[in-house]
Amino acid sequence: MPIIGPVTDHTEIRRWADANHAVPTEVLPHDIDSEPALIRFMLAEQAKDHKDVRTIDWEEFFLKFDSLGLSFVYDDDSTGYNEILQIEERSAYRSSERNAARFYH
Repeated sequence: MPIIGPVTDHTEIRRWADANHAVPTEVLPHDIDSEPALIRFMLAEQAKDHKDVRTIDWEEFFLKFDSLGLSFVYDDDSTGYNEILQIEERSAYRSSERNAARFYH
């Protein structure tokens, strides 16, 4: 199927995560060089195996997602391909060097 997005609708994002058995996570440490921590989706079992990743709840995930001006892109097939992109020009954390974070589960 084609790539879907950019998506900012919380319900659609949660629906994708549930269908793909993905959980919202944050890559630790929380702050490096004034850059925010990266948020991404991982399989729950994968998240447990990484000491530099912590599972976060949906409220915290969407607070960061919205405040950083992020968007979600995914392929609605069995690969689980997804990206969380920083596309909002108004985001305080937008930089030309770091404008997209690509994650696969």
